[in-house]
Amino acid sequence: MTAIGGYLFCKAGEAEGEDISITESFWSAWTFISDPGTHADVGKFRQRLVAVPLTMGGMLFFALLVGLMSDAVSARVDRLQRGASPVIEENHTIIVGWTPKTIPLVRELTIANKTRGLKRTIVVLGDKDKEEMDEDMRAALPNSERNGSKIVTRSGVPTETEDLRRCSAAMARAIILLSPGGLPSHEADSLVLHSALVMAYLSELKADIVVELAELDNVNLLKQVLSSLMNSPVKALPGTLKSSPLVSSEPTMLLHAGERVQKMVPVATGDFVMRMLVERALQPEIAAVAGELLQFEGSEFRFKRWPELVGKTFGEILYLFDNAIPCGMRKARPDSQGDYTLINPPPETIFEERDRLLVISEDEDSYQPGIPHAPEHAQYVPNMEKHSKQVLKILICGWRNDLQDVLRLIDNNVARGSEVIILSTKDEAAIKELKLGSSLHNVKLNYKYGDPLSMKVLEKLPLEQYDKSIILSDQNHATSSHSSTTTAMYIRHIQVQRGRSDSVIVAELPSSQEGAVQQVQKTWLNDSVQPEQLQAMVLAHLAEDSDVGAVLDEVVSDYGSNMISRSISAYSKPGEAFNFWDLQARAQNLGDIVIAHKCAEHENRWELNPLNKNEIIKWSEDDQVLVLTRPQV
Repeated sequence: MTAIGGYLFCKAGEAEGEDISITESFWSAWTFISDPGTHADVGKFRQRLVAVPLTMGGMLFFALLVGLMSDAVSARVDRLQRGASPVIEENHTIIVGWTPKTIPLVRELTIANKTRGLKRTIVVLGDKDKEEMDEDMRAALPNSERNGSKIVTRSGVPTETEDLRRCSAAMARAIILLSPGGLPSHEADSLVLHSALVMAYLSELKADIVVELAELDNVNLLKQVLSSLMNSPVKALPGTLKSSPLVSSEPTMLLHAGERVQKMVPVATGDFVMRMLVERALQPEIAAVAGELLQFEGSEFRFKRWPELVGKTFGEILYLFDNAIPCGMRKARPDSQGDYTLINPPPETIFEERDRLLVISEDEDSYQPGIPHAPEHAQYVPNMEKHSKQVLKILICGWRNDLQDVLRLIDNNVARGSEVIILSTKDEAAIKELKLGSSLHNVKLNYKYGDPLSMKVLEKLPLEQYDKSIILSDQNHATSSHSSTTTAMYIRHIQVQRGRSDSVIVAELPSSQEGAVQQVQKTWLNDSVQPEQLQAMVLAHLAEDSDVGAVLDEVVSDYGSNMISRSISAYSKPGEAFNFWDLQARAQNLGDIVIAHKCAEHENRWELNPLNKNEIIKWSEDDQVLVLTRPQV
């Protein structure tokens, strides 16, 4: 436009008899285009005919240019609002997936940050629009409830490495890969396995990766798949895979060349929820204390190194802490191939230089070794009848593919001659193929086909004979919460009509109910479990310290060292008076560690890690203690 306009302006000047050079004409044309006011100084008619169109063209050109620039800036701002920009953080926690447990998990992590005096950033990578995630987060977790933690959301999928890099995954301390909701368990696990393997291939990742799976069987599958890929002879596999995460049900901390090595921790949180549901039915006191241990506010399991304890036995260490209860050790393997945890080890176990002590305490700084207490190791023959296992009839309404683990837990907590009846719409032939009862010793397993939501089906069962009823929710059903409570209502109604009012009914309620609905539920439910909240607690503990997560998994399982409730008669005669140290000594003689007690002198409330361990308590016949048993070798 400048060249053509300059040429025409030069010719127009020559026609008017004006002596003007071509270069001066080009400059005049440019001023007409860039500044609309300059053409007013032109006095010749022919030159005005050239100047006016150039001025109008310049106005249109710059208007178009400004529009394009404005659109570009707007698009950039929009991309930033939608989370297209990279996250500039380090030592943060990344949650991959937007599910019903995402917000409860974020809440637990903010509480963990607060109790530890940290302000770690939490990044959520979800397949939902960023603005929607931010809105949901603000509604459920306003700034006043975030405990000073910064929460960042980004839209993306875990199988896209660029999305992971946009979340600064290479600088993260932990990554939690959530199982997607609303899908059948096998489909959800296939997506998670794919995402986990993608992360294993990313050499720049140094964070521990917590992988949530829907089915327990796939926990072992992930271990086997990753192990096979690590040992594959295919040359195309990246060399970094050899240093890819250690996959273990009991993850360990490895040290190589002074650097922290990455870990991958597969976990079936749904299995943990079911075990807690069973505990609430069979041993509600264990479920209550386990729930407290899962919270970041109050006493919890934690590991710590104590150089001053090196050379001491666990039996000596047990009586050194006024504000904590030693429960075990994290032992270092001599070949540097990872650590392993001993919960309630033999008293003669030596605490060595690289070991970490496992305790129950309120926080990191609330306890330290003190003057050793010298309790009386009084010998006492326990009254085993007071805490012997019972013969029970248990009804399970609903179905899960990994019921075998729950059945083993029930089998471990009841006496021989007990019976479990499973009521569900699962095909009976398919259930028989699973051979669920093949490994059970104390329980006889029966199956009834029918819909637990049908009153007619329930009326055909001898519900008055069942001591416990456990109601499972349908993971893929939007109204599963109402279904569970409706089934509980039918069962309670039938039992009361038949003269049975002391039966225990517990249910899995996927969504939290408020107000009147919650109050009504209490009329027919003895207890309930909210899966999303419980799963969030487990995942948060694994992200904070995977070793502690493994401890929580073991103490509510049917293997290793378990939490069990005992009558005080196991350690005391009625009316005896002694303090916590003496109680601990008597328990140690039986291979137990006392972690909580409930006594009449303290209003019959459970006290985890009692504050005043020197207080003399007069123990009554109905008092109870919660202990960690010694693993059977």
